[in-house]
Amino acid sequence: MQTMVFTGRLAADPQISDDFGKAVFRLLEQRGTDNAGKARLVGVNCVSWSKGLNEKVIARGMAQGCEALVVGAFIDTTYTARDGSERAAKELVVNRLTVLDWAESRDADVADDRAAA
Repeated sequence: MQTMVFTGRLAADPQISDDFGKAVFRLLEQRGTDNAGKARLVGVNCVSWSKGLNEKVIARGMAQGCEALVVGAFIDTTYTARDGSERAAKELVVNRLTVLDWAESRDADVADDRAAA
């Protein structure tokens, strides 16, 4: 299995299971422009199965706009779409995650948590 490195900004707030067992988020990166001059975005769906990482980093400090570097392996998954058809997708399973730029909306929350402690 190949290790991949992807850097980008979160497209939306991460989705985290109630027990912190699974976190899912999408990273977007601008890769130049197309012929019409419109920004070309590349995205990757990421999934983390690390309960500690999900609870201590992803849930507490990552939000839409946050920039992260993710190291992991691509896996193929299948799922049933809303219309009942079977579909395939690729996910980047997170092995390592480095936050490069914390999301502005979470900065105040983290500062409040530290002040309360």
